[in-house]
Amino acid sequence: MKKFTGFIMSLLLILMVGCSSNNFEIKLSTPKSFTSGQSTPIQVKILDPDGKPVKGAKVSTKLDMQGMSHGDISINMQEKGNGVYVGQANIEMEGDYIATIKVDDNGEKWLGEKRFSIVSNNSQ
Repeated sequence: MKKFTGFIMSLLLILMVGCSSNNFEIKLSTPKSFTSGQSTPIQVKILDPDGKPVKGAKVSTKLDMQGMSHGDISINMQEKGNGVYVGQANIEMEGDYIATIKVDDNGEKWLGEKRFSIVSNNSQ
């Protein structure tokens, strides 16, 4: 039942993003690897329809490991300038992740997903 609910939620998210009237361009940057016990930087760059950096937006990001139900990793994103927003994540396991990104720029909203993979630096 949880898989079905997750599937329905994913479809709704795709529909919401597909029906959105804005044209934000969102670029997610993550490192290729992480070190357990240390925070990992997550960066989002937001551009408007003219390709100009979006300044002063409210941005939040949640990471969810694909196929696992360990809960979300919420990230507080801080504006660093030039449309770049950065936060720190405490990633505990290597694997494939889905970043759910919410942007609110003066009432214009964007909600979408970006996928990435990350491996551990720790020697086992």
